[in-house]
Amino acid sequence: MKKKTGAAGLAFMGMMVALVFVSNYISIPTGYSRLHAANAVCLLAGMLFGGVRGGIIAGLGSALFDLTFPAYAPEFWITFINKGAMALCCGIIVNDKESKLNLHLRTVLGAVTGAVLYIALYLTKSYIWARWVAPIPADTIPTVLAGKLGSSAVNGLFAAVVGPLLYAALHPALQRAGLWKE
Repeated sequence: MKKKTGAAGLAFMGMMVALVFVSNYISIPTGYSRLHAANAVCLLAGMLFGGVRGGIIAGLGSALFDLTFPAYAPEFWITFINKGAMALCCGIIVNDKESKLNLHLRTVLGAVTGAVLYIALYLTKSYIWARWVAPIPADTIPTVLAGKLGSSAVNGLFAAVVGPLLYAALHPALQRAGLWKE
């Protein structure tokens, strides 16, 4: 889907935006955050569409989800940047044709790198929010960040495992269907 963006490509990208959006609803609330399937789908978008397109797809689907919840809506633009950066990073690594690594290894490396980047961005945003936007007592910030790190680490591990598995299943199927051009 990287080289050709005809009607089928645009439809597939739109479907991926919707899939990112819907995958946010597959979640379990925790004390500090949510455990959800969306990060795996964001990574999948980067793998399938490359860095820039995948980043836009992941960012847009996640930002649209944020806009549907009043508590998340003010941060939709941050979510767009953070989720987009995660998929961008993953997509660049996975789709690097100059790399000496095989595709499977690039997929795993891209997923892990994207997930770790997202965790770092999310914790940075959470620190800034807790410290300056909605200030909480400074001595409680490390506890809050530790809780968010726990949830984010589980999300990241899930995404780093499930994203490459989805890609391994979808990539050959898309090639057989004629929807994928290398």
